Amino acid sequence: SQTVYYYEKTYTVSCNANGGSGAPSSQTTSHTKTLTLSSTKPTRTGYDFKGWSTSSSATSASYSAGGSFTTNANTTLYAVWAKSKYTISYNANGGSGAPSSQTKTYGLDLTLSSTKPTRSGYTFKGWGTSSSSTTASYQPGGKYTSNSSATLYAVWQKDTPTTYTVSYNANGGSGAPSSQTKTHGVTLTLSSTTPTRSGYTFKGWGTSSSSTSASYSAGGSYTNNASITLYAVWACNHSSTTTGWVTG
Repeated sequence: SQTVYYYEKTYTVSCNANGGSGAPSSQTTSHTKTLTLSSTKPTRTGYDFKGWSTSSSATSASYSAGGSFTTNANTTLYAVWAKSKYTISYNANGGSGAPSSQTKTYGLDLTLSSTKPTRSGYTFKGWGTSSSSTTASYQPGGKYTSNSSATLYAVWQKDTPTTYTVSYNANGGSGAPSSQTKTHGVTLTLSSTTPTRSGYTFKGWGTSSSSTSASYSAGGSYTNNASITLYAVWACNHSSTTTGWVTG
């Protein structure tokens, strides 16, 4: 009888890091086998590894690390790279209206959003790298150059409160309380001190020297965000009619 020998043809699959480093060692396969590619991935600063291609200029991968390879030919596989992307997110940090997140590409400066958040009673100073930042590292519309993802937090400076003066006029009497200061948005408790006038009874405070009825009482609340002079409203003790006396 005649002995027939079969020789299985083998092929070499080599990997080229294509600008990176750490490509896996070459592998051997044959036309009767499916080769499982090495799961080792090369690296390249500023780039993400997308897979392998038979062309050094490919922008999309034909094979993945750890994937299957069935071509019956000696082949060099080239790493396919894409520049790394980074996400820049914004946090209004107690305010509202933070801009949407942006994407930065490795090696390229990012122009930050020009949108500014708002917060009642505060002035926006810029963006910090921490929620507790007291100084801004970045400004709206400024440049972000770091090759890293980041969350930028609004930096706020509390506004000096707007204040108003509430003055008192005894309106013919004496002993009007000293003026008071009201802060914007904060209710003021009016002085409980009451003026006196011989022959008259104090009825409260009016908004005009000719007021005949009181708009506010001693110790009452004042909520308007405006300066004002309050005038004593008097009722004559010898008349059943409440009269507001005008002085000067």
